[in-house]
Amino acid sequence: MDNRRGLSKSENAATPVTPPARYVSSNLSTPGSTFGKEEDAVIFELTPRYIKAGIEGESHAQCRVAFTPDASRRHGDYRTWLPGYHRANEGPESLWGEAYELWRNDLKDVDLGLLSNKLERVVREIYNTRLLVDAGNARLVLVIQSLIPHPVLSTVLQTLFERWSFPSITLLPAPATAIVSAGLRSGLVIDVGWEETVVTAVYEFREVRCLRTTRATKLVTQNVAKWAQSILDAHHRLDLNLVEELIRRVGLHVLQQAAEETSHGASSDKDRITLDWPTTNFTKPISFNHADVFRVIHESLLDPEGDGCHDDEELPLHKLVHDCLLALPLDIRGICISRLVFIGEGSDMPSVPTTILRSLNELIKAQGWTEVLGQKVRKRREGLTELAQTRAQPVDARHDDVMLAETLLTEERYIRDKMKHLQPPIQSVVRQVDSLGSWAGASLLTTLKVKSFVEIQRERFLSHGLSGASRSVEVSSVQPRMSTLGLRSKPAERTSWTLSGWA
Repeated sequence: MDNRRGLSKSENAATPVTPPARYVSSNLSTPGSTFGKEEDAVIFELTPRYIKAGIEGESHAQCRVAFTPDASRRHGDYRTWLPGYHRANEGPESLWGEAYELWRNDLKDVDLGLLSNKLERVVREIYNTRLLVDAGNARLVLVIQSLIPHPVLSTVLQTLFERWSFPSITLLPAPATAIVSAGLRSGLVIDVGWEETVVTAVYEFREVRCLRTTRATKLVTQNVAKWAQSILDAHHRLDLNLVEELIRRVGLHVLQQAAEETSHGASSDKDRITLDWPTTNFTKPISFNHADVFRVIHESLLDPEGDGCHDDEELPLHKLVHDCLLALPLDIRGICISRLVFIGEGSDMPSVPTTILRSLNELIKAQGWTEVLGQKVRKRREGLTELAQTRAQPVDARHDDVMLAETLLTEERYIRDKMKHLQPPIQSVVRQVDSLGSWAGASLLTTLKVKSFVEIQRERFLSHGLSGASRSVEVSSVQPRMSTLGLRSKPAERTSWTLSGWA
């Protein structure tokens, strides 16, 4: 009786309380308490051709929205689906792909107002139809190239801050995040992008060297379009979508053919591909050899039959990688050459990474790591080598052989005991390492709450523009030493900044 009375008393004393909303975590995050929990950040990877978007903690982006002419049409414009609709041919001699890109490196003809409108429309579509979250409540992480033009970056940030109430925007460099998603700390990132290919050497998450070339996806599609125009008649329609579809189908055909050869053990004789190439009024099948497309792609990126005389902005990819490695110190070069990471839309083209690695190996065997070439240089080096071999040992270099042997034996035993339980790193071998991409690396860094390199607050940007961005700078030991000696250092004046670690 007493027990029941006590039970009823305790039940009546407790007032009904609505339980707090349960925090639904992502696939890779750990569920925790909602007290003091901030909303997950939204991550955007911005390129001239598309935007990847998603929530932090995920292994891949939830959507990928491309900049196309159809995406810029007005509401209610359904001319694309009319029976007689066809877009005008995009000739290779014109501004190839102009309607499919957000900006170009040459900004003299870029309308920044149109860039802002396109970006706003795409971001609204991402939030309203893809992510299904409120825009502006959570902070935004923006993954971009390290040396993006400042007018473009200023327009992008101004559009995001004025249209939505983001408290802050974090900028992350794409090469460093690609290294993170590959599980590395150092490596050489080869970003085969749209308008240019960027080779970036990353050492301990810092960019130490960056080279560029115009041999990229845009040049490949333009050359493939010229080749296709030579075998097609005037009735066939030719635009960027069809050229990219042609390259994609050739890659799928090669993969399927390789799978058949592996399963049946015999090479397939299906060297030709037949496509229903659309025309203005009917569909006519076109048959061609996929080896011709391979030849155009490799000549565009590598120039195997060239004379070797190229300008700095149009170097072949294997030559660009070799020059970037040649400019690095020996210890950094030995680490980066064994950690080649391919990213970008052009890295998915058929056999592009394999061909670059093979050409790079051939270039290293032929040239080595010498910057200056020629017969006179080779003869002089051979003479210096013979002189060094015949030179007598100086008197000051004499030493006790027994003491030297004991010292070397002790050092060898120490190194062997130290490396017994450690796996030695792979160095000085050309090797490719797979990566999940820049977006996945940014998602991992954001989930781990790693402090970003550049953080832009809303109020400071609206007041001061790009000069209001705060960049985390390492604390130097020079200033305390100078103050100890009684010297006053001049205050640092920051005139400009980039995402590059050594800029």
